[in-house]
Amino acid sequence: MKRSLMVAAAVAAFVVPAAAPLAALAQDAHSERQAIREQRREARAAARAEQPAPTPPPRVERPNRPEVRQERREDRQERRQERREERREDRQERRAERPNPPARPEVRQDRREDRRDRREDRRDDQQDRRQDSREDRQDRPNRPDNRQDRRDDRQDRRQDRREDRREDRQDRRQDRREDRQERREDRREYREFRQRFNGDRWRHDWNRRHGRDWWRHDRRWRGYSGIRIGFYFAPGYGYYNVPRSYWNQTWRVGDTLPSIFWRYRLDDWRTYGLGYPPEGTRWVLVDNHIYLIDEYDGYIIDVIYDAWNW
Repeated sequence: MKRSLMVAAAVAAFVVPAAAPLAALAQDAHSERQAIREQRREARAAARAEQPAPTPPPRVERPNRPEVRQERREDRQERRQERREERREDRQERRAERPNPPARPEVRQDRREDRRDRREDRRDDQQDRRQDSREDRQDRPNRPDNRQDRRDDRQDRRQDRREDRREDRQDRRQDRREDRQERREDRREYREFRQRFNGDRWRHDWNRRHGRDWWRHDRRWRGYSGIRIGFYFAPGYGYYNVPRSYWNQTWRVGDTLPSIFWRYRLDDWRTYGLGYPPEGTRWVLVDNHIYLIDEYDGYIIDVIYDAWNW
């Protein structure tokens, strides 16, 4: 600590005497600049004093404005008066060149006579039309009889329409009865099919013969690459889009399968060992389920759930 103080004192002893001449030089330079500025100011003031004062331009005397306005008004009035006189002369010349028109009372009389003639013609035409209409009425048959005939015709038409509607209702009822009868017969065939085919027994026999992953080496699953959300895979058809309301939904026996799945039919049911579908039915593929449906309305006859495991 003592050493640092001693070093600082020695440095200050050398620096302070050396800085004194520099400060004096700076003060001298500042004073010289001030003197030069004062000299320049005095020279500018002397030059301004020697210059002569500028003389103002001569003032032009303007005429009195009210007198000029009055002269302009008089000129405008004279020009207007000349134009009016010229127009009057032109009108008089044109009137003198026109032919003399006929007397106005005679023209009015002719117009009145024309109007009277037209009125008389109209009256004659109206009277002729009235006379013609009277003659036509006399030639017509009795009007009350015609009304009665029209009423009878209307009643007959209404009666015919009522009978046609009754017949149509009866025909529709008969058709419904026949459809119900056919459906009952079809349901009997469906019951016979379920008695001779059992989905659980088919799965047991099929898995026993083929194993659980039998479908992975089948050519119909060649394009399968895993589960896709919003899509189903049908063997032989590929991926297809499924509406959101039908996604991951299953149906039971007795339900109606939506028509969008009817097209993915399983025609080679023999290869899968499925039962022979009755007439008017088909096997369809929906994801990994197989449905037997009626081709007419999509009625589900039998279902095989999880025919293969993904």
